[in-house]
This record gives sequence, C-alpha cells and structure tokens, in this order.
Amino acid sequence: MQLPGILLPGGDRDQITIPWTVRSVLIASGLVVAVFVGTVILVSIAVSLAGESRDWLDDGQLLGFPASLALAAVLEAFFLGAVLLVVNVKDWAGVRQLGFIPATGRAPYALALGAWFVGLVASGLWILLSETTGIDALQPPDSASEVLDYSGGKLVLPIIVVGLFGPFCEEVFFRGFALPAFVKRYGMWGGIALSAALFSVFHFSIGLLVPVFIFGIVLGWLYARTGSIYPSMVAHAVQNVVALLLVN
Repeated sequence: MQLPGILLPGGDRDQITIPWTVRSVLIASGLVVAVFVGTVILVSIAVSLAGESRDWLDDGQLLGFPASLALAAVLEAFFLGAVLLVVNVKDWAGVRQLGFIPATGRAPYALALGAWFVGLVASGLWILLSETTGIDALQPPDSASEVLDYSGGKLVLPIIVVGLFGPFCEEVFFRGFALPAFVKRYGMWGGIALSAALFSVFHFSIGLLVPVFIFGIVLGWLYARTGSIYPSMVAHAVQNVVALLLVN
C-alpha cells in the first residue's frame, strides 16, 4: 500500500507497507471506548464510596487535576496506547509506518496552515447554519470555554493537554493508524472519508459531527499529500491552541 507523496529521508519515494487492517482499527477503537467507559465508571464508584460530590466530573479533581481535563488526557493516552498495542511498534521502521517521516521543505507546513484555515471556515459556516436553523442540537459546544472554566481560567494545562498532547495522540490514531488501513481497503478518498468519520464520532457531540468530519477530511488529505504526520499534527495543534487563546 502506498500513500501518494510519501517521502523517505533523502527524497526517495518508497512504498510504506502496513501490517494492520480495518479489523485492527475497529478492535483498537473498541478498546479505547471500553477502557475509557470502564475508567469513568470505576472513578464514579470510588467517588461515591468516598462520599464525594456526584458532580465530580464538572467540579471535582482527579489525580490532582481538574477531573474533565484529566479524563481528556486519559482518553488521549488510550488512543496512543491502543495503537502501540495493536501495531507493536519496536523500531524506526515501525514508527515510519505511522507517518513519522520528516516533511521536506516549507510547503508541507504552509499546507498545514491552510488546512487549519479550512477547518476554521468550516466551523464558522456550521455555527452560522446551526444558528440560522435554530436547531440547538446542531450547535457545537463551546469546548474551549468549558476547558478553561474547569481549569480555573489557567491556560498552561489546557494548552499542554488539549493543544499539544491531544493532537499528537489523535493524529497518530486517526491519520497514522486508521487512515492507511481504510485506504488499503476502500481506496484513497474512501479511506480519508472513513477515517474522518471515525475522528468525528470520537468527539462525542452531535454539534461537532459535521465540522470535525470536514476537518478530518482536510487532515487526511494533508497527510496523504505530504506523506508525513507532522504537518497534520501542526494543523490540529494550531486549531486547538488558537481556540483556547481566543476564548482566554
């Protein structure tokens, strides 16, 4: 299987063969959901037995951090862990299969900024549409404001978790891991669309389904175009960090 535009160090084109399949992606996705839901249930039981507030997810602490932000970090870690478990990365060859190939020149990162801008426009148009139709369920949640509220208005931890760690783990899972498997089975655009759909569903919000899906398509195209996971990580991180900074 070959993703168009993949460049190995030195500029030589090569085929990047992946040993995992769509079944591997579905298993990893199921593991993430099962372990995350199990974690929430166990923490809820522990909090209840300790006689703490039942609203621990909104105003409580988990491991010394705001609970919702800590759970976000745990979910992102599960994405990364599921990939490492299924792919069994042991060496540089395995890392390259996930897209960790240097992007050559400035063009890939110019494309990354363009991808971020497209995602921003898509979000703006979706918000405008949801407000025009008056359908509350379609309105995206103000996730950035919620994250900052949970963090007491402090930016450092949200930027680390949501702005940097989250994009890193999600790009490894959805672009480096899921996208090649879908492309291998359904072709380039089918794979990009399916990986974007999975990316969208894992944001757990009806109001985010469409804008995240569009952003996922852009990120998938960016990965296929540049042959490196780094530009998509940059675009994803810029999207999240800028959202946090604007709210702050």
